[in-house]
Amino acid sequence: MLKITNYKYLNTIKCALTKDEVEAYEQNIPGCLKVTPTNFIVDCARAKDTPYNHEAFTVFAEDFLDKVNNHGWYSSQTIPERYHNFDVIYRAFKMHFAYIKSRYNDVVVTPSKDPVKAKEDMKARLCKSSCTSRKLLKMCLDAMAEQPKLQKHLPLVKYLGTQGMSSDESKDETRRMISYPRVYPRWRSQQLSALMWEADLAILEFLSVTIGKRKKAGTQLRNRPHSDKFNNVAAAPPGLPVNCYNPAWLSSLHPCSKKELRVQEKEYDFDLGLDGENRPAGMANYRYLFGH
Repeated sequence: MLKITNYKYLNTIKCALTKDEVEAYEQNIPGCLKVTPTNFIVDCARAKDTPYNHEAFTVFAEDFLDKVNNHGWYSSQTIPERYHNFDVIYRAFKMHFAYIKSRYNDVVVTPSKDPVKAKEDMKARLCKSSCTSRKLLKMCLDAMAEQPKLQKHLPLVKYLGTQGMSSDESKDETRRMISYPRVYPRWRSQQLSALMWEADLAILEFLSVTIGKRKKAGTQLRNRPHSDKFNNVAAAPPGLPVNCYNPAWLSSLHPCSKKELRVQEKEYDFDLGLDGENRPAGMANYRYLFGH
């Protein structure tokens, strides 16, 4: 479907979308790029869970089934009936996409850069991002522990981990600043976002407490307003109560992805916090979250 005989030829075809093309697709602007069996493009420049790539995987699975069932493909090498299943084919191609992306990086991205410098830059970016997220999470948990009204939500936020943090919190390590988050994970519901905003305020209060004549060790603060910016590809933690997820985002997921998300139908009580019956699925495996 990609119209090449080997992935080493990925540099001869279109296999990545521009920012404008992604925005046009997600807004369904007339004339935007559409995925079809005859115009099949995967977006190797972005994650597998983007709306566009979900559609590409769907088109592939539906076309593969059609060719096998109605056009005699692989008739000389009979495919077991259990594999004549949309979900199986969809998941298989989704997993294979990781390999396609790796080959894209090898033949398209890397040759355009100094390979040594590119590798070092990537390692530095990943390390900085990971360290910053962990620091923000620890700061958030420490601040919430000081607030009686937020203490009951600590198990939830611990379970969310760095995936619950907004992606544009604190970018200035030199001046040791923290800002209100400006880019929010698209998957977060309004209720969960409101809880995290309360945690942001708690961080501000926690770090501004004076000890003697000095501020509490940590960060000099700078305030930034909330915005309407969202991160569409931020990974969502699985097994959360349904009201932790954005309903519009949930409805946009492919059935396979939604099944993998293992959404709990019971709602989380954002007023009363967690109890034994209201913990996200899978949280029982993280005993340190609950202290027992």
